[in-house]
Amino acid sequence: MALARLLSVGLATLFLGSCLWAEEGQSVTPKPEATAPEAKTSEPQTPAAKSAEPKTSPPATEEKNVPAEAPTKMPEVVVTATRTPEDVKNIPQNVTVVTQEDIERKQALTPTEMLRETPGVYAVQVSAQGSPILRGQIGNRVLYMWDGIRINNAALFGGPNGYFNEYPVGAVDRMEVIRGPGSVQYGSDAIGGVINVLSKHGDFTDSREISGEANTIYGSANNERTETADLRISDKNYAFAGGISTQDIDRTYRAGGGEEQEPAGFRTIGGYANIAYQPLENHTLRLSWIQNERDDIDYYGSSRLNANGAPRTFGPLEQRGIVKFDYTAEDLAPPSKEFSYYAYDQFFNAQRDRNVESATAFTTTDTYTHQSTLGTGAQNVTLWGPHKFTYGLDYRSELLASSLVQRKQALPSNVVTYAVPAGNTPDGTYEAFDGFALGEFKARDFLTLSAGVRFEHDHIHSKPVPLDVIPNAGYSLADIELNEAWNPATWSFGLVYNVTSEWDLAGDIATGFRAPDYSDLLSAGSPVYSTKTASVPSPVLSPEKSITYEFGPRHHGERWSLSLTGYLTRLHDVIESEINGTVTIPGQGVYEASHNANSGFGYTTGAELAFAYNPAQDWNIFGNATYTYSQDQSINAPFRFTPPAFGTLGLHYQPHGKRWWAEGVEMFAFRLVRPAPGDEQDTGFSSDPAYGSPNTTNNPPLRGNYDIPGWAITNLRAGVTAWRDSRRTFDLTLDLNNVLDARYREAYSQQQKFAPGINAIIGGRLRF
Repeated sequence: MALARLLSVGLATLFLGSCLWAEEGQSVTPKPEATAPEAKTSEPQTPAAKSAEPKTSPPATEEKNVPAEAPTKMPEVVVTATRTPEDVKNIPQNVTVVTQEDIERKQALTPTEMLRETPGVYAVQVSAQGSPILRGQIGNRVLYMWDGIRINNAALFGGPNGYFNEYPVGAVDRMEVIRGPGSVQYGSDAIGGVINVLSKHGDFTDSREISGEANTIYGSANNERTETADLRISDKNYAFAGGISTQDIDRTYRAGGGEEQEPAGFRTIGGYANIAYQPLENHTLRLSWIQNERDDIDYYGSSRLNANGAPRTFGPLEQRGIVKFDYTAEDLAPPSKEFSYYAYDQFFNAQRDRNVESATAFTTTDTYTHQSTLGTGAQNVTLWGPHKFTYGLDYRSELLASSLVQRKQALPSNVVTYAVPAGNTPDGTYEAFDGFALGEFKARDFLTLSAGVRFEHDHIHSKPVPLDVIPNAGYSLADIELNEAWNPATWSFGLVYNVTSEWDLAGDIATGFRAPDYSDLLSAGSPVYSTKTASVPSPVLSPEKSITYEFGPRHHGERWSLSLTGYLTRLHDVIESEINGTVTIPGQGVYEASHNANSGFGYTTGAELAFAYNPAQDWNIFGNATYTYSQDQSINAPFRFTPPAFGTLGLHYQPHGKRWWAEGVEMFAFRLVRPAPGDEQDTGFSSDPAYGSPNTTNNPPLRGNYDIPGWAITNLRAGVTAWRDSRRTFDLTLDLNNVLDARYREAYSQQQKFAPGINAIIGGRLRF
């Protein structure tokens, strides 16, 4: 660590020297306005987030990091909320875009960290794992998508998980976040919201162009090394973009106060390729591929439960990839403004080791997982005067398979035996077929109405074998042989009322649902986030349901902008875990038996604020705050994973015509004072998550009443264009996160004792 700190100081010195060199360099002509609008956010942004530059190589007269125009100067266009490009002013839901400029400024380690400081998103900073919380919902109650393809599948469970962090960081172009139900647009799981990760892609150009970039990042707190490279080639008929990302995150990272936490880390390699062909005007064929592989995934939580030092959980390998084909035709005929068809093939492979040491044996249970999804769909957009209608069909078929292998080493003889233990989740299929229709109606010049409906058919068919049944656990082979179907429907209605040219009122009522999946119905075996409980199948479940009401004002002016939203989500038939007896897991031990039931009902309510103010040309003040309150009325207690009040306050300075910028950001979270009963078994609430769930002997809760203290940290950032010529630029970015080395824990982190301490992150980006 001493060498890492010395290297950080040296890199910071180099960075400051580059700033001084740039300040004394020749004056630079400000860059021209981009020829096409950049996708933006409905929330107020910093100037850096608004100063989107073209993705092609910059001419000699173009300058980066100049002040952006006021928010009203160019349309704010997003695609996720309505499934088509739309001016965000017409969307009644809250939509936020994390731009490429945001990502470059924060130099985030994972996709989850890219969402930190985003209004309404509680994004816990954990090494390999990461599950953003939207409006009190987490895991399979938030829908994750890659380029519009859902990553959620029937194996995703309801707590913190690593699905979202399996995206290669160098492939991310931007993220679009819907806070609130997205089931009308995208189906099951989108109760709390939708997060769509959009990858980099090539655009057609009038002449042959070749451009690209290379980026390298070093972070001191965990010896992070990240490298990415991109290449783009385009002309009038073809457009190609491709790249590669590699990461090596040390297995020890430095927490606040200088404490090292081991193990924690992973390695990853990923890439993407996107090729588009335009055979005729207004007709585009696009083939895209994206894949990521992570290995040597170490988890700090429960890592010290074995006397021999072997971590309780280890991930040797994770692989996820998507191949997608798109066809888009514009202006085919009056009934079709835009027709699109897509088909994709997605896969996920993983191995997870669980190590358990007892007085007589050391047992390793390996779970091998294979998941594949084939999907297709089509949609059409029809314009009728000022009104727009979007409608279509979606279909997907998932194949889910897993297997167990157990290695037992007898102690002290060291004799090794192998077995196939009981309690595997059965193989099977999961299908979903749905139709949807969305409408946007311009009732008056000052009033935009929207409405939507979706009907979905979900079908699960499991194919168990005798070894899938845990002996004497209270269920039989027939119980887990399922052939069930559900037919949920959902709807929405919203409005945007333009009170003045700068003030709007937006409101939305929308239902949501989550169909039961394999994790809910058929999971059996070792605990997921607790060291005290184990799962047994729960084959009789119904879909979860919700209805959300939200309303609030928005302001979008020349000098300042603001969004304030209050919401109420009513939840019914919530699938919750209940303890009923004990179960013996072969080779692992005796646990409390946890099964699921549609026993929960209640509500989540809260308020979300975001603002930005430009007091002068070069300055921007920005911030956000989120408050969430929940109540599970079935047990008269909060729902699990309800975040504390949290927010951000920042100041950004970007001098006109100069090559550098700087900003300071204060992040904060209030004390978590209302933990749910289920949190009392969660490793993240114990004094040291490395020893598992809280207990009364060697690992009491962090606080006697299971609350988590509040915290505030200061992050400082700066960037400079250190060098440029007619075709190339080289930018340096320095982030000093948690500069006061605060020692704190984030609620629901689960895999860490304390969050990272002071962390110097320096990156260099060469564009050509």
